Amino acid sequence: MIRLSILIFLTFIACTSSPEPATHFYDWKKELNQLSSSPLSVKKTVTLDGTTEVIDSVQLELKKEWALFEEADLNKPAYALSYTDESTPGLIQYTLKKGENLPVRSFKIALDSAGRPSQVDFEISSENLIYITSKKLSMHLISGRVVSYTISGSQALRWFSSPTRYTVSGVAL
Repeated sequence: MIRLSILIFLTFIACTSSPEPATHFYDWKKELNQLSSSPLSVKKTVTLDGTTEVIDSVQLELKKEWALFEEADLNKPAYALSYTDESTPGLIQYTLKKGENLPVRSFKIALDSAGRPSQVDFEISSENLIYITSKKLSMHLISGRVVSYTISGSQALRWFSSPTRYTVSGVAL
């Protein structure tokens, strides 16, 4: 009888679902997954240290192309108390609190009248003893569809090199 009770108890525990992680901030990761789910053809421009290449009409694998945008997801348990909420109606905005050292420095999403993102702007930077990186990410949307995006930034090995600067932009066709 005890074995049966233990078996039933363990079965009950195994069948219960774990709770969803708490979202303290706007669920950007969910939004980005929705944006990445449908194909997008773009005219893509890549600039690396002043050298520019234009790629016409390319069908992108958006999950890879927008991987840096995923870095702006603030819903990690360690981030819960690290940002100031400066949101207003129609604008979601979080800024890293003074004294905190996390990569996402600012997170800003303007919403259209239907509550969908219309303009997205993030600043991400990090540094350690070896390197310094900074990135600015932006995305312009109309009616829930991406119209254009830009990823620009620089990275450098501390003390050994001048920064490598890059820009990747895409305009939906």
